[in-house]
Amino acid sequence: MTRVAGSFRDPSGYVFQYRDGIFRALDAEAAELLRSLDTQGHLARWAQDDLIVGTRFVEDSSLLTELETAHPGFAAFVEHNRIAPITYPYEWSTSMLADAGQHTLKLQQKLLELGLSLKDATAYNIQFVRGRPVFIDLTSIEKPARLDLWFALGQFNRMFLYPLLLVKHAGWDLRSYFLPSLDGRTTLQVGQAFSWRQRWSPGLLFDVGLPFALEQRIKKGKASAPQAAAPAPGGKPAGHPAAQQMTLRRLDRKIAALAKSIAPETVWGDYTEICSYDDAAEASKKALVKEYLQETKATAVLDMGCNTGDYSRIAAQCGASVLATDFDIAAVEQMYQRLRQEPANITPMVVDIANPSPGIGYLNAERPPFLDRARPDCVLALAVIHHLLVGANLPMAAIRDLFATLTQRHLIMEFVPTNDTMFRRLLEFRVDLFDHITLDYCLEVFGESFTLLRQTPIQNSPRTLLLFEKRH
Repeated sequence: MTRVAGSFRDPSGYVFQYRDGIFRALDAEAAELLRSLDTQGHLARWAQDDLIVGTRFVEDSSLLTELETAHPGFAAFVEHNRIAPITYPYEWSTSMLADAGQHTLKLQQKLLELGLSLKDATAYNIQFVRGRPVFIDLTSIEKPARLDLWFALGQFNRMFLYPLLLVKHAGWDLRSYFLPSLDGRTTLQVGQAFSWRQRWSPGLLFDVGLPFALEQRIKKGKASAPQAAAPAPGGKPAGHPAAQQMTLRRLDRKIAALAKSIAPETVWGDYTEICSYDDAAEASKKALVKEYLQETKATAVLDMGCNTGDYSRIAAQCGASVLATDFDIAAVEQMYQRLRQEPANITPMVVDIANPSPGIGYLNAERPPFLDRARPDCVLALAVIHHLLVGANLPMAAIRDLFATLTQRHLIMEFVPTNDTMFRRLLEFRVDLFDHITLDYCLEVFGESFTLLRQTPIQNSPRTLLLFEKRH
């Protein structure tokens, strides 16, 4: 049995892997609450509506005995639907973070109607399945002391509202916001990112300016931090939920407006207009990629440098679960927007494959690195190799080793010669050190780790599509 990284922080239970399943151990309080929600049909209904991950109490006596033996002292166990791959907020587009925030608010609103609440409002409690956000941490549900206040509001601001405000008003990106701190940035840190005039502007006054001023006064000892009130007599939550509901609705509108207003320009948005493809070349490439994918019978595909996801969709149509990555945030944003309208088995991620997400948190394992989470049996590297050669300054052998590390079996790679339009564009204002980069040289270098299965020129294009199988 393997304990899932990051799950140890919740004292009411933790997540672990056993056989092919994902299980959660529950203490008595969490078990009673979730059992009540299950009996009333809420868990099944919320799972059907994609509000929460599919969850079932373990009732099988033999399996229950095994789990109790390995994890003594817990009152019950539930099994969750497996979600793969796992992604983190520093790998999301802005709309993905906004949707995750609105999803959290939606669940909080439903819980509030039942006299319940989320004690945590972290972005790490959300995962994406077929391009849709899903809540995964059911032990975050509790019976709160008060219904008029949401005690996780501060964390919600740190994990959703503040990063979106910084993206819009200060030009930050989600990677630079989340990677240095698992719990986001404090009010003081966020406030210091803005000038005095910005903090007191209409768009930031209520969420940054006033809280920042209060935090400064508290820090200087001129004001006291607000204290949480005790629960009402009889164990019932105090306060009327109307005040909290108003706050939740305001946050929902605010985040929706922020997401709509943030529209970063894509670095390669005009790629199809300026690349060396005409319609015939594009059709030839798509047909070949589909043919190669069908030949590999891949079930898990990594589309590296996916742009807006056309080839990711071809892989999904071939029956694969697709992890689609690109360093261009706006390209991933466009792909995600399309997934909202046309769901597919595609998980979008913002990843610079030459500098992928590291492991962070406790022992650098609480949030595993991208290379540990991406385990495809086939890698699509279409129109990528010249970017790694020129932009990332990687030699061909290093690119080969990177691809060999990523794929479990197959590699579908597009070779781009140095006389290609896009290769020449990358070399603008640079010293040309790539005269040795030929197709024969590429095949020679990759031949040390891969066996070439197929090699097909793309019609009306100087490029060549290659199908490799990894040597073990």
